[in-house]
Amino acid sequence: MAESFITKKAIASGLLELCQNKRFEKISIADITNICGLNRQTFYYHFTDKYDLLSWTYENDVFHCLADGITLENWDGHVLKMLESMKINADFYKNTVSADASILSLCFSKLTCSLFMDLFKKLDTNAKVRNDDRVFYAEFFSYGCSGVLITWISSGLKEEPETIANQFFRLAKDTEFLASRMYQEEN
Repeated sequence: MAESFITKKAIASGLLELCQNKRFEKISIADITNICGLNRQTFYYHFTDKYDLLSWTYENDVFHCLADGITLENWDGHVLKMLESMKINADFYKNTVSADASILSLCFSKLTCSLFMDLFKKLDTNAKVRNDDRVFYAEFFSYGCSGVLITWISSGLKEEPETIANQFFRLAKDTEFLASRMYQEEN
């Protein structure tokens, strides 16, 4: 298992390096295997195609910051760490998102959706909101956050990571505050 992860990491590093100077859609499997010194069979043993590799790279390069020990109380720090890492590899993210933003959107939305579900569960202590509605709200907010992230990348990552992280944090905190206030007024 560890050997497989090391190989996947090497292939992902090759993709990251190639995408610093070349748009993702212009990169072939041969380009990736050449830069890694691997053969096509090894690539296909680990990934179904370059889009599968891109998804794995997103999840393991920066989105792991959102999966490792994140809570509602500390998620601003985790988001900041993720955004700072993205800014370091800005060309990679610009070249991949310009080719297909949906992969990044899906990866990011999966993670943030579960965070919003936790937020709504925490806020709705009396279970007044139906689970279907919680899921809808979580998906709505997570896709919104994903859109903000993609816009930030597409516009050249010009805003500082702290600014974006603070906006995400305020979104969660303001949602918590407004929901809490709404429930207090009801009772």
